[in-house]
Amino acid sequence: MRRTTTVAKVLLVGLVVMLVSAGTIFAASQGGSQGNKTKGVTIQVNPASRTVDRGDPVSYSVSLTSTNGFSGSVTPTVSGLPASTTAAFAPASVTLASGKTATVTLTVATSATTPDGKADLTIGTAAGASQSDAVVVQLIVQSSNKTFSISGNLGTQLTPGSTLPLNLSISNPNNKTLALSSLSVAITAINRTPAAVAAGLPCTAADYVVTNYSGPYPLSVPPGTRTLELLGVDWQKWPRISMLDTTLNQDGCKGATLQFAYSGSGQGS
Repeated sequence: MRRTTTVAKVLLVGLVVMLVSAGTIFAASQGGSQGNKTKGVTIQVNPASRTVDRGDPVSYSVSLTSTNGFSGSVTPTVSGLPASTTAAFAPASVTLASGKTATVTLTVATSATTPDGKADLTIGTAAGASQSDAVVVQLIVQSSNKTFSISGNLGTQLTPGSTLPLNLSISNPNNKTLALSSLSVAITAINRTPAAVAAGLPCTAADYVVTNYSGPYPLSVPPGTRTLELLGVDWQKWPRISMLDTTLNQDGCKGATLQFAYSGSGQGS
């Protein structure tokens, strides 16, 4: 058997469309404002509908106006929130003088597990002297598509019978951390040297074995570019590329360049 020579390894960046998002961001997005008059307080909310990506926050402007001479403390409330969301008013309560208006901001925060879809949020006031008719606004939560790229390089030569770990580099151009749920590597092409081609010496994917990433999921990748090493993944869990030591003449693999495709999926947080 002819022990083959080293294989120079060049990894091409594989595109990965991430994804993102298991959760959602909701928003109400109908534009305009709406209002209902009641016992002493009128509520107006703008906009009446918002749309947001899952995992992002969204805000509504809530105006509380004294009517019919009402004066006193008013505490706004909200109900109808989708699962895995939180809401807060700033300030949490206001004191109205007769005929005056105060504005508070309602911020709704979605998470990676907020379901997609439309929710009707009911905005009112706490029971008491300032009890008012409620106003209904919409919150539309949608998945957001995030993109990221993966690349890698063995950094040294691969010889028959040897195995090298592949320290993948993941570039996250988004402003949010990605939670990857899968990563894979595949050989897509083997480019032999002109001499090997002229001599008719073969080199195929059968000469190699790819062992894919076996690290923990989800794999959190912050904005920017991080390698598996920088992400704290044990090198034994990295993808590995092996060159088999076969009984066949492997001289065609000498100096060959391997091309890889990378893929992955996940969601934004």
